Amino acid sequence: MQSTSRTDAGAVAVAVLLMLVAVAALWESREFSAMGAIFPRTIGTALLVAGAVSLWRSLRGRAPMSRGIPRDGAMRSLLLVLVLVAWIAMLERVGFAVAGVVGFVALAAITEREPLTVARLARYLVVGVLVVIGFQLLFVQGLKVQLPPGTLFG
Repeated sequence: MQSTSRTDAGAVAVAVLLMLVAVAALWESREFSAMGAIFPRTIGTALLVAGAVSLWRSLRGRAPMSRGIPRDGAMRSLLLVLVLVAWIAMLERVGFAVAGVVGFVALAAITEREPLTVARLARYLVVGVLVVIGFQLLFVQGLKVQLPPGTLFG
């Protein structure tokens, strides 16, 4: 990668956005229980530090600039962001389990470089269900974090 002495406006915008998300997570976590706040505070702090470092590097003109993203890479990146936004939007409505499985399968399908087959999608679905069950157990039983059950089905 090549360094540049110019400020990368896109990198500055992303760094500021990351820092805003971090501040929002930290702000919202103040109403959580002590145990429930551990995860958002840890991630929020890490994101805030990473955003600040990225902002500092971008403003100093030290951020590496790579402009060689292939067209399919840019499209995949856009689709990944859209799936994550859709996952967040679905979370309260359909619940953690359904949103998690749908999001997992969609992300796996988008990132797959080989042609998608029904068998491959079925594997993604099975693995997605197992991963979501694992995270549900970890958060609800282990960390005592309440996850949204969804208003659509309950």
